[in-house]
Amino acid sequence: MKNALYSDNRVKLGVMAFNCSHGSTVTNVDEAWAMTWEDNMALARMADGAGLEALLPVGRWKGYGGQSNFNHRTFETLTWAAAVAAVTSYSTIFATVHAPVIHPVAAAKMAATIDHVSAGRFALNLVAGWYQDEFDMFGISLAPHDERYEYAAEWLTLVKRLWAEEAEFDFEGTYFQGKGLWSQPKPLQSPRPPIMNAGSSETGHAFSARHADMNFAMLRQKDEDSDRGQIAHLKAMAADLGRASQCWIHVYVVCRETEQEARDYLRRYVVEQGDDAAVANMIRIFGAQSATLSDDVLEAFKFHFKAGFGGYPLVGTPEQIVEGILRLSDMGVDGMLISWVDYLSECRQWIEQVLPLMEQAGLRQPFSAAGQVGGDVART
Repeated sequence: MKNALYSDNRVKLGVMAFNCSHGSTVTNVDEAWAMTWEDNMALARMADGAGLEALLPVGRWKGYGGQSNFNHRTFETLTWAAAVAAVTSYSTIFATVHAPVIHPVAAAKMAATIDHVSAGRFALNLVAGWYQDEFDMFGISLAPHDERYEYAAEWLTLVKRLWAEEAEFDFEGTYFQGKGLWSQPKPLQSPRPPIMNAGSSETGHAFSARHADMNFAMLRQKDEDSDRGQIAHLKAMAADLGRASQCWIHVYVVCRETEQEARDYLRRYVVEQGDDAAVANMIRIFGAQSATLSDDVLEAFKFHFKAGFGGYPLVGTPEQIVEGILRLSDMGVDGMLISWVDYLSECRQWIEQVLPLMEQAGLRQPFSAAGQVGGDVART
């Protein structure tokens, strides 16, 4: 069986950020994701049993402050992935790795281990690094922006060689040096596990086009034509290098019986009980200052980060949400990583009410767990 990320479904689905307290919603509502191991396992099994293609944890080491201290409780992603892989059978299990924090020799071995635990269902989400407050915990000073991607490229080159080469080899790079490098066992997937990257700058886009199989894009949401152009640009960059690259996005979902109920709940958890202090800290970290953004743009930025960490909104009835997914698919989106406020109850609702409508719309095929265990994937 091929890796689920390469399923025949027109729109692939996954769940993200449930290894972190509050998931992707910067809110103080009581039902915000508390993040326990028991709930992580229940959600992983639920999504896996419904045939969702991806489970992706966020790599986070420190919270953002505010009353919620958003994302301050997190499970580390490589150990999380190994444990989740052991209790699932279909979904691709990601680990999100910060290149400056984990040495490539260790990362290659850890990834290969998870690939065996999962019977060939591991994927790597590589992050070049951006949150200096976290890296201060490691005594690491982040390099200038473009150099971070040079570092990540060399990191990934070494990991790929460790996954592929049978004989020992020496490595003499700008950032890494080693003698007699060797790693066994190799990953089960051939030639290697899939790789995702979320670079949003032009340098990040170029890195993703050259090195990743999936670009995790943050759509600018100016208008549909702009978003369609953004996706086409990302795919064209990979095609110019003779590579194919999927485009995945993050969506935050509020699904209710009526559109008004969905809008009312969105307002409650974002406007009435959103954590403004935590979002102010995000603005500081991201370097977005009110002096350089208009009031309208700044307020929209704050809203979307409270609602779902800057993701794309899918808000309304099940039917309206599927209409939105059809538009995203027409723009070129290949996969969506979903977050909710209350993951367990809202994922169950998605499976019961949204998935059947996606099948009716031709976005997905009915899922059968029979014969889905294990497999390999050949991608370059």
